Amino acid sequence: MKLIFPILFIAISIITFIFGVNPIYSEVSGLKADIATYNAALDNSTNLQKTEDSLIKSYNEISQSDKDRLSSFLPDSVNNIQFILELERIANLHNMPIKDIKFEAKSNNNTSVDPNVVVSAISTDTRPYGVFPIEFTTEGDYGSFVLFLKDLEYNLRIADIKSISFIIPDASAKPVAGFDPNVYRYLVKVETYWLK
Repeated sequence: MKLIFPILFIAISIITFIFGVNPIYSEVSGLKADIATYNAALDNSTNLQKTEDSLIKSYNEISQSDKDRLSSFLPDSVNNIQFILELERIANLHNMPIKDIKFEAKSNNNTSVDPNVVVSAISTDTRPYGVFPIEFTTEGDYGSFVLFLKDLEYNLRIADIKSISFIIPDASAKPVAGFDPNVYRYLVKVETYWLK
């Protein structure tokens, strides 16, 4: 009889621990892990807020003229008219009139379409910028054309010259009033870029 009460007390203690304390202890341990995760996320959030504040401060310290230059360098829209006006301005500096301007948006989808198959049009172009191709002709002597290209190279707006072809005047043709054998006709293909 002396042993029944201690054994019963030990059994009740074990059962209480298994069914009462252990689940609560496991739940508390899980909550502590969640608290640690949330504290880490809160610390990251605080660090991100500090980084954002420092970036905003740095951005606000940039002068408006520099912001305008950055906007000209890589605009946030196609702004094709402005680019054409820039090309004309540079060409006029060298007395090279721009003619026959052609441009079109570059197609992102080069696949053929079967009319019997229904396919959703999904753009495969994931670049963060768009491409604006333009083609034009101009006339002038070779030295002026080289200076035109140099000025285009140093222009603030990014422009890649994709191709240049030229036509030399026919020297055997009958001279006409105002005819200059040193004036060539150039066909230039250029691409410029803009942020999407």
